[in-house]
Amino acid sequence: MDGGVNLGNFLKNNNERDYWLDVCVRMAHHSTAIEGNTLSQDETASILLDGYIAKATSEREFYEVKNYRQILPKMFSSLQEKAKIDEKLIKDFHRLIMNNLIDNNGKFKTIENLVVGANFEPTKPYLVPVAIKDMCDNLYFRLDNAKNDDDKLKAILQSHIKFEKIHPFSDGNGRTGRIIMIYGCLENNLAPIIIPKEQKNRYIAILRNNDIDGFMAFAKEIEKDEISRRNKFLSQRPNEQDNSKSVLSRLGNAYAKKLESGAIKALNDTANSKEKER
Repeated sequence: MDGGVNLGNFLKNNNERDYWLDVCVRMAHHSTAIEGNTLSQDETASILLDGYIAKATSEREFYEVKNYRQILPKMFSSLQEKAKIDEKLIKDFHRLIMNNLIDNNGKFKTIENLVVGANFEPTKPYLVPVAIKDMCDNLYFRLDNAKNDDDKLKAILQSHIKFEKIHPFSDGNGRTGRIIMIYGCLENNLAPIIIPKEQKNRYIAILRNNDIDGFMAFAKEIEKDEISRRNKFLSQRPNEQDNSKSVLSRLGNAYAKKLESGAIKALNDTANSKEKER
């Protein structure tokens, strides 16, 4: 995608790496804020990049943010493996994002749940595995037959609406669904769709009303802003960056190594694949 996210440059360019860490921070901040987390984006960055809590906060809010440290490596390692969105990957993301928050992280619900203010009933627990499989099969059928990037984006967005209707977990459905949506974008070389907390009401209304046309218009706005933000990162000169080293150095060594080792083959494979398509 011209102007889109280039995974192949991730390890070649400090600016590109900084962009991806920026994605991680914004993904964590906005997605948790939509669910009621009160930490600011700066406080979120402190937890994810610097490893400390900038102010007294609840244990729950801390882990809601901290758990996103595992999401980027998981995304890249899954891309390396060419893993498609399926029950296993969905459960893996949920297990990571809900760690230390609930006891049944990574497991589908066993008790019926409801969505506050919704005019529908989520899928019954015993039907969830079949519903998830149907959702994934339909997504990849549409992706395989897509004629352009807009067709792909629309398929990903409709799958997100379907996922939230299924509501397969006892908690963490919104956060997991938005992670899956971003993974679908990266898998198809599209800019990540990070729903801004300021647009929560618009987003919720879209889901509630199954408004795919409204979702497409919303996502295209986000996509345009995301590409612009990435281009600003890439256009920075070395002396304009936060430090002489990549922001990656602000992470713990173990996390940085995990991120790079999990990413390198995926990124090279993606770059090679795109080169062959040209």
